[in-house]
Amino acid sequence: MKPVLYVALPPLLFSVIGFIFSLRFELMAYWGHDTMLWYWVGACASYVFSILAIVYTLLAGIKLTKIDTMNSKLAFTYLIASLISIFIAMVAIILTTFIICVWQTKM
Repeated sequence: MKPVLYVALPPLLFSVIGFIFSLRFELMAYWGHDTMLWYWVGACASYVFSILAIVYTLLAGIKLTKIDTMNSKLAFTYLIASLISIFIAMVAIILTTFIICVWQTKM
């Protein structure tokens, strides 16, 4: 279980961090008084963490299929964790893009 935990946990962590940034980055716009710097920092952090989660999941999946020593229970655990990670990361990317588009129409 430990190898799967070490491989499946970082993408989940990255995708959750990206999702949190996607929910909160528009509030970061109020950190600067006359600038949108923190808004864009939060948006970029959301994209970076979400894309990092997807890439890490895909690379770890390729590595684990080459090893091919996992039993079916561990493979199923990794599959579920990677699907959850990719789903959360994709929702974060879509939500961030939507919020950016809405903010651009306000200006």
